[in-house]
Amino acid sequence: MHAKKILARSVEVNLTAHCNLSCYGCDHVSPVHEEEYLSVEELTKDLGALAEVYHVFEFLLTGGEPLLHPHLLNIVDTIRASGIADKITLITNGVLLHNAPEALWSKIDKLGVSIYPGVKRRLSQDDIKALADRHRLLLWYKPTDDFTIRLIHSENSNRDLVKAIYSTCTLRNSCHTIHKGRYFKCSPSPFVPDWLRRVRIDAFNFERDSVAVRNNPDLRQQLADYLKDEEPLTACRYCLGSVGKSMPLRQMNKVAAQQWLAEKDDDVSALIDWDALRKAQRRPERTDLNGMLATLAGRRMRWRITPWFRRALGIDLIGAPPTAIWKRTRRLFSPWLIPMRGGPRRPANQQANDPRSDPS
Repeated sequence: MHAKKILARSVEVNLTAHCNLSCYGCDHVSPVHEEEYLSVEELTKDLGALAEVYHVFEFLLTGGEPLLHPHLLNIVDTIRASGIADKITLITNGVLLHNAPEALWSKIDKLGVSIYPGVKRRLSQDDIKALADRHRLLLWYKPTDDFTIRLIHSENSNRDLVKAIYSTCTLRNSCHTIHKGRYFKCSPSPFVPDWLRRVRIDAFNFERDSVAVRNNPDLRQQLADYLKDEEPLTACRYCLGSVGKSMPLRQMNKVAAQQWLAEKDDDVSALIDWDALRKAQRRPERTDLNGMLATLAGRRMRWRITPWFRRALGIDLIGAPPTAIWKRTRRLFSPWLIPMRGGPRRPANQQANDPRSDPS
């Protein structure tokens, strides 16, 4: 059925650019973005073109805040009718879930709820779980007490550091994004030009950061080449990927949002979590971060057995990365497991160094 199509782990679409929360450090720039809604007509065109050459296991509805979209159900129906995805997931902060139409619960396959400190929801976690169980939805809670610094207020002019950040960035594996007729390999990159405009930095040409979806006779080849490309995006000069330092999450008022835009990042290296970067560089070289799959069989099996693992063992196969799943499984069965005595992982060919600790 999907022969010769590109197979991918997940892709997302931003139903709104704005949000009902105002999180400091939001890498979609939602706290300062004007009200903007995804066009159902434009999405239909994008999916029609993309579905000819591409199939994804999980299609995520994100934002902003997707529950703000007045035609949310039409969007879900459009994605389902396109046949482009096995599963549809809604990612929300949960504040508006009490107003969600009843039909939504039966139209999606999974609900992801980000739990932010100090943010109140009318529906409790037990209420949400009861609704999910009644409609046989997979439910994923994501406690988010901290944000990773990603968008920065100045250019990272260290090309080696940009390359190191890109080569370890997990966003390009799991956060592919369809945005305004183009396909992006990570979720912050569509918003970087707008970010630069707001922090008063002259923008570059970002055309190479994405692939045109519509009216593109060479879409399959261009998309495959783009996803495999190991050259950092132009947007990567203004993003710390997966290795920025963590900071406590907080909500901003309008004054604080403008102060956020006015910040200066004179020393980009001070914003890097160097331990996290070095750890990421020690991953096995066979690990691929392009987000493409040879087959969907593994994802489908993982989805089917997730409810059993969650009920029997308390392990979430969907919400946790593979490394976390293995650690929890091994801890659970550690009394019966023979300790692994394998040698150390082979490090990557080159590791980034913290320039502030360079003795030279």
